[in-house]
Amino acid sequence: MSLRSRIIIILLVVAALICSADAYIITIDAPDQVNLGSPLTVTGETSFPENTYFDIVLFYSKYTAGEVARQKVIVDQSRLFRSDFETRDLQKGQYKVEIHNIVSDGKEFVESSLGSSSVTRRVVMIVDRSDELALESSHTQDIGSALVVTGKIKDLNNGVITLRAFGPDNFTFGPQQLITSPGYADKDGHFSTKIPITQAGEYQVSLSDKEGFIGELSFNVTGGENNTPTVKETQTPTVTQTPVPNETQSTPTQTPLPTPTRSPLPGFIGVCSVIMAFVLYRR
Repeated sequence: MSLRSRIIIILLVVAALICSADAYIITIDAPDQVNLGSPLTVTGETSFPENTYFDIVLFYSKYTAGEVARQKVIVDQSRLFRSDFETRDLQKGQYKVEIHNIVSDGKEFVESSLGSSSVTRRVVMIVDRSDELALESSHTQDIGSALVVTGKIKDLNNGVITLRAFGPDNFTFGPQQLITSPGYADKDGHFSTKIPITQAGEYQVSLSDKEGFIGELSFNVTGGENNTPTVKETQTPTVTQTPVPNETQSTPTQTPLPTPTRSPLPGFIGVCSVIMAFVLYRR
């Protein structure tokens, strides 16, 4: 190989190293396995500048990749990021999380242009443990002083579980830790507790252990109508007014003033005067 060729190769290698050193890095991390119902937490860091943004996409990859959820990340001064995906409504199986649509300073980057130490994809298994949980108390209960929750966890034996309850009108209870005990003929972890409640409705009780979320139980509590104090309304008595007959009001009868009676004295005096005049004339 000639000296010229060697120089060209060395220059190309140096250029590649320089480009690699200047390439931006993104790395993400996620657990290998998540219990159905527990959040899937994806964390990461990057060398991209502040205000760079990109998507973290969750795919279900049983046969072909199908997008399940997507969250956008905006890089801050720490260059660290985190995204939580809810798994409650997912089915068990294999999933993957990936980085997509990287935009920095108005320029779009493709994953192939990132530094070689970047990690932009993780595979996660979502495991359904609900078949490990068996309820022994009734799903439907009449309201009393408490909601009775009795059951067992497969092969748990002596262990500790954490219970939380949710119900109507933002009701919450727990977390409450319970110690399980083995049964007489099995190695299951048996437990029992009473949750104080005051009204009827739909309740959900979730259970988890050191391995994570186990499952959720649903209860229908009835009969709350009889326990709600009834407020007796005081009704204002209705006064029925008897209509007054529309009678024609009679005008008060005025007593007529007596007709003035002319006094007989003036006529008497006149008659007497005539008689006296006649007597004097005869004389």
